[in-house]
Amino acid sequence: MDATDVELLEGLVHDVLSEQEGAAFADTVSWLHATAARVRQGDHASADALLQRLHQLAEGDLEPIIRACSLQLQLANIAEERERLRRRRAYDAEGETQRESLAETASLLSQHDVVAADALRALHVELVLTAHPTEAARRSVLDHVWEIDLLLDRVEDPRTGRSRRDALLRELREVLTIWWQTDEVRRARPHVEDEVRRTLYVFESVLYDAVPRTLDELERALGVSLERDGGGEPVLEFASWPGGDMDGHPEVGADTVTATIELHRRAALRLLRDRIGALARRFSHSERHVRVSPELEESLRMDALDLPSARVLRRPHHAWEPLRTKLGFMERRIINMLDGRGEAGYDSPAGLRADLELVAGSLGSEHVAHGALQRLLRQVDTFGFHLAGLDLRQNANVVDAAVSALLPGFAAAGEEERQALLADAIAVGRPGLGRRPEGTAGELVAALDAAALASAAYGPEVVRCLIVSMTEQPSHVLGARWLAQRAGAALDLRFVPLFETLDDLERAPETMAKLYASPAYRQLVRDQGDRQIIMLGYSDSGKDGSFIASQWALRGAQIELARQAAEEGVELELFHGRGGSTSRGGGPMYRAIVAQPTGSLRGRIRITEQGETISARYGHPELAERSLEQTLSAVLLASNVARPAASEDWRADVDRLARRSREVYRALVYEDPDFARFFFQITPIDALADLNIGSRPPARGGGDGTIESLRAIPWVFSWTQNRILLTSWYGAGTALAEGDLARYRAMNERWPFFASLISTLEMALFKTDLGVAERYLRLVEPGLREKFWPQVVAEHDKVKDAVLAITGRAKLLEGTRLRERLGHRDPWVDPLSHLQIELLERVRAGADEDRQALLGTVTGIAFGLRNTG
Repeated sequence: MDATDVELLEGLVHDVLSEQEGAAFADTVSWLHATAARVRQGDHASADALLQRLHQLAEGDLEPIIRACSLQLQLANIAEERERLRRRRAYDAEGETQRESLAETASLLSQHDVVAADALRALHVELVLTAHPTEAARRSVLDHVWEIDLLLDRVEDPRTGRSRRDALLRELREVLTIWWQTDEVRRARPHVEDEVRRTLYVFESVLYDAVPRTLDELERALGVSLERDGGGEPVLEFASWPGGDMDGHPEVGADTVTATIELHRRAALRLLRDRIGALARRFSHSERHVRVSPELEESLRMDALDLPSARVLRRPHHAWEPLRTKLGFMERRIINMLDGRGEAGYDSPAGLRADLELVAGSLGSEHVAHGALQRLLRQVDTFGFHLAGLDLRQNANVVDAAVSALLPGFAAAGEEERQALLADAIAVGRPGLGRRPEGTAGELVAALDAAALASAAYGPEVVRCLIVSMTEQPSHVLGARWLAQRAGAALDLRFVPLFETLDDLERAPETMAKLYASPAYRQLVRDQGDRQIIMLGYSDSGKDGSFIASQWALRGAQIELARQAAEEGVELELFHGRGGSTSRGGGPMYRAIVAQPTGSLRGRIRITEQGETISARYGHPELAERSLEQTLSAVLLASNVARPAASEDWRADVDRLARRSREVYRALVYEDPDFARFFFQITPIDALADLNIGSRPPARGGGDGTIESLRAIPWVFSWTQNRILLTSWYGAGTALAEGDLARYRAMNERWPFFASLISTLEMALFKTDLGVAERYLRLVEPGLREKFWPQVVAEHDKVKDAVLAITGRAKLLEGTRLRERLGHRDPWVDPLSHLQIELLERVRAGADEDRQALLGTVTGIAFGLRNTG
């Protein structure tokens, strides 16, 4: 991390704190950071001094100290992102090829005799932005982050003179002061619409312009045109969950589906209006210097007839500038669609694209044709009038309840009979009963009605998929298919089984075999181009049975599902439900994709982008381009370059590792009746219900105090908060200790899957801090403390020793940039952890006045550790 940015920002914050809270307060913050840094270097006297100073803080200083540490951590994130930008720019300036870039990928494909045009023809990546109940940053804070980054860019510009630099520093102090005076923690839980608008912000501020630039680089690097005969799917597409994800979410239903689709559409149209308007202002071509095609001339005549309100576009001088005039008419059509005037607009993005191609055909210049106009064409292809397709998601139990209420005989039937009833109902178009069920089942039926109406009005792209979470039986998917058919939404909607638990992943090929064997379902797949999307759940599989067992089960399911689909003549698209934390599939996207089993991608992939991961990957336009490049590069390589096959012995080793780690993990988490009490006492899980960082409840059905009822994301988030990160490594230590070290070293060197497994464990272990975590034992009753803590420490030591032995390092992440970046944050995170323990103790004793400060520690630690949930 660049020391200049860090020193500058920390100095500016000191100035702000001195003005706002007094010089003594600012000095205290600096002292806490410096002392925590000395503690990290092994100074035991400093550790005692730090704890004593924190304990003696005046009541009025608690919350400001927490906010100050939190602010410094967010500024450290900005400095880290700026370091990544400098590296990217340095590679470009020096003409070097950056690792994981499209340029490197093109070279690797060439080395393996892969024809770039063939690789590109099959490429289709869909990124799905989801709401995340552990994303702590407010929209207002994101705006301040954006402002600070822009100001730092200007400060760093070598052309900036001294007086201008002083002015920019004053602006930075102004923004930091406003940030300091802004609530970090929401006073009210966000509504679904807030989450939708937050997602739209990412599209509007970053992705909309980052995508065409990335596609330009893809085309340049591979030396192949992206134009596909007959149109077809774009290389990149986007979908979104906020507003359509009903699973366990009481606020999501038909109304939010309709409202979200409208918000998406209006955002897409506004973006097009602005880009077309900007192009009209730029395209000042005179008819004397470009050759206007007869088709363009005819379209201008028709525009004048269709758009009588656009009088300004028929003034004499516009006849001399035909391209500007045409773009002006196009802008008017988009405005008409936004205003709902009833005057001519566009029926579909294809009409807009056709008009843009008319303009392109009269440019008379490749330089102009491959500039802003081509980028606009790519935005139309990628985002259309819908911006991102809305996914619907609902739990299989709710699907069952809805079908049971509407299809006579279904509720009392066994699984085989249920499949037969549904197949018959689908085949003959049986509508079932006319009444709508109550509760969540009725809301699912209403949401499908809303989706059908929206698709009829705006096109099938507005609602892309219906995801059936916790799919266990074929009837869950067939039931969703029948419910959609009743609503009139079945033909274009993709039905996506989500296999989440370890048992469900193991049975996934059997479930899909029965679906493929069902004539009613197989015909739908055939009608949809013989394509099937299957979602793999990283969250619940990890919560269910440990990190290693989850990763191995996911890999095994992918291999079997890909083989099965190939035999059926079906093009499989695997949908990876990755989260931010390591136990939920987090970690570097590139490495994870490249490590996928050979033959499981074939150029197509769907991936969730969640919460703080969205902020980290798409918080800046250039970083967004880098992230998109890495994803596309990884999919191209994983799809076209075969990796060395793992030997039977290696696969048997990991199979044993998975079984053993699952046994150890489940023995602790699920089989010991006292462990739930230990978990609820040693983690701040009870504070999450009060932390207004997501609209979804942290537990299904309100929760019953068991680990089973708790959602995977808050489960992981809680273990991250207390610095134990238990879900990311527990069970792996015992399993690895019982194996052959020499073989593990060979596997780590030559098998990408195993190397990814070990590197992910290493990162989680580096973020784990049992020295800090041990202090949370103050919150645990003595019997539970004595029973469970030695087990946690022993397993941690085993896995740490094993990972160091396998990698050959003396320290975790030794010699990596990641170690330096994460290490810089610790002196700001540590005081927050110590304060969190004290505040948890007070709040649990009834001190409600300390609840707001406690919530501040939760968000601050989340900012510091980033991939938290």
